[in-house]
Amino acid sequence: MFKGFASLEPRDDECEPMLVADYDRFVVDSDQSVDKPEDQRVEIAIYGLGAEIGSVVAAVKKRLLGEGGAENWNAPNDEIVEELGDVMWYCFSLARHANLAKPINIFAHDIAKLRQEIGAEDERARRIQGALDRSKRDAFLAAAESFPKKTKIMTFEDYQNLAFLTARTKDKTLVEVCLAVLWQLSAELFRQKLPDLELELNRAVADRPVNDILGEIAWHVSALASTYGLTMSQIARRNMVKVAYRQNRDHPTPLHDEIYKPAEQFPRQMEVSFVTVGRGRSRMYYQGRQLGDELTDNAHDDDGYRFHDVMHLANLAKLGWSPVVRGLLGRKRKSDHVVDQVEDGARAKIVEEAVIKAIHSEGDRLARLRGPQPVQKPVRLFLGPRDITFRFLKFVQSLVSGLEVEANRYWEWEEAIIEGHEIFYRLRCEGQGTVNIDLEKRTIAFRPEVSVDLAGRVAGIGSATARIEDKDQAAARELSQKIAVLDALDLSPSEEALDEFVLTELGGGRICVKAAGTVRQAMWAKEIVAFKTTIVPVGAMELHATALVLSDG
Repeated sequence: MFKGFASLEPRDDECEPMLVADYDRFVVDSDQSVDKPEDQRVEIAIYGLGAEIGSVVAAVKKRLLGEGGAENWNAPNDEIVEELGDVMWYCFSLARHANLAKPINIFAHDIAKLRQEIGAEDERARRIQGALDRSKRDAFLAAAESFPKKTKIMTFEDYQNLAFLTARTKDKTLVEVCLAVLWQLSAELFRQKLPDLELELNRAVADRPVNDILGEIAWHVSALASTYGLTMSQIARRNMVKVAYRQNRDHPTPLHDEIYKPAEQFPRQMEVSFVTVGRGRSRMYYQGRQLGDELTDNAHDDDGYRFHDVMHLANLAKLGWSPVVRGLLGRKRKSDHVVDQVEDGARAKIVEEAVIKAIHSEGDRLARLRGPQPVQKPVRLFLGPRDITFRFLKFVQSLVSGLEVEANRYWEWEEAIIEGHEIFYRLRCEGQGTVNIDLEKRTIAFRPEVSVDLAGRVAGIGSATARIEDKDQAAARELSQKIAVLDALDLSPSEEALDEFVLTELGGGRICVKAAGTVRQAMWAKEIVAFKTTIVPVGAMELHATALVLSDG
């Protein structure tokens, strides 16, 4: 079971030197910008690399300023390993996109630049030579002559060990130097985006070829790794695990209840209806019965949180996990006392509610950052995967630590968040809808039509006859049903009332009514959640409809 980066103790496979070519191939295969124009791919890589350099600085800063005690400044943690890996990924990505005509090995490029710099005869070279240990300088210059040029025979440690011989400082001072220079190198990258006038007017940061910048970034990442007692192969492997864990979507986590008897399993297919029964009030229905309590927003503003149970359904569809829904369905795993108490009990339900609230709050925060939203229209949360950082997914997983859902992969959480919030948005727009879940396929789908197979009381009966004009039987069919519905709601069939709702036939005498204005108010007053109609011909030119309106109030 993958537990995130729970331990920094190296595993046997992490200690083995890794070929640079293997990682380079992985970066190519995991690049999600493959369908974009090449200039956009370069742009994505520049922004990504700049952002991850900032994340490295933030992660290291915590150690330098005493997180875990000032004496532990050089003890690496999960965050440092993760961020160094992300910088490395974007370095390789940008090196590839910026050198399409002639691929470049940034490690070999950097070693060649270092050799040229240290072996020169100018004042700068003499200053550098004076700062280096003579034996290390000589060892570097000797080894640099035979440094491999091709990644297929080069390991990360070939570069790391040789490059570290050129470090002019050490320990904490070297870490601080790396942070300062990485910031500067990030700024140099972004100069690629400036127009000519700004390049001319802003000379505080040097203009250099992208490959030189990438080589220096690689050197400082390598130096940080060495200072923290890490190998670059170890960092690269951790990065590969992280990226693959979020992207490899071929093998979902096995359902957590598949070993239990059917009565203790989630239904493998479910259809759940959401019905608005009053202003700011909604209910869920499953198999003709109300599922859970009636919900309201419980907030000063109408933020649609009354529909938040769809997030529980998304968790169920994508993760195979929802202690809240399991409790509502009466499917607790009572055959196993520990599972019943730990996985299906009150504490697990509280955790799930906390997770959903935390995710909703993050989506709301991101929406506010996007700027002013359209007035009188629901705000869409989580527009896509880019809104969900790996760090946030790790935070979510930390909230469920110790529960069975901890085994689920990050991409499953990502899909639960994105698809759940998309349906949440549509529910807010429509005010109702039907959610279909297929646990075997791990899918969740939405349609705006609602038809609850309710065994409730009849709150009204109406009837109407409509004449078939110009052989338009469909129009007569719709009109007769709409007038019958209005009659059942004790409303007159005025043109205004007929225009206030849309009627959709769903087959088997079931209809969906989506209403506004006085029709909606009448439905809310009677707490109507379902409709049924029958239609019979009257002679050759008329249709007679009978409508039943059903209440669960």
